[in-house]
Amino acid sequence: MKNKKFKILFLSLAIVLGCEQRIMPEKSGFRIAKDYTDFAHEMENNDTLNIGVNLSMCMWEEFDRIEITKMNDSVYLQIKEKLVMNDAPTRFPKVLYELKNDTLNLERMMSDFDINYTEKISSPFFIITNPKEKDTILLRSIGLGTLGVKIDRYLRLMSELYPKEMEKRRIKYFGPPELIEEIMETE
Repeated sequence: MKNKKFKILFLSLAIVLGCEQRIMPEKSGFRIAKDYTDFAHEMENNDTLNIGVNLSMCMWEEFDRIEITKMNDSVYLQIKEKLVMNDAPTRFPKVLYELKNDTLNLERMMSDFDINYTEKISSPFFIITNPKEKDTILLRSIGLGTLGVKIDRYLRLMSELYPKEMEKRRIKYFGPPELIEEIMETE
């Protein structure tokens, strides 16, 4: 009996010591509170950033839900959901977040907001969250004039990343380029 207990104890100990120890993945150092304006460089592989974008103004309702991920040292952006007015949401493909035009840069656009501006009269333009954190950042625009400029800048940025999809969207909601030019000439 004693010999059997010893064999079981020895076998258990051999299994525990002989098993390969699991290496826990390092916890990412990326924190949205300090890194959101430089996420492309600060994110580590397997980090994710979710951004809600409120493009609504006056009687127009439009919202984007963006997911930014870093995999194999490359940053990818995907519009997971684009909601325009009462239409069904659309989904855009994942694209490499690599912009040649430095002025159309999402981080630069985010850094133009005053993070301390918290007036509740303006709804957030960007709602930034990290699924691994409980932290959320709300970036609000100051007034309708700056909101219009920020919407235009954001849409130009998305047109760089999604040229075909954004052109289809523009034609669907605003008509072909010839019609827009004709309206502008008659005004």
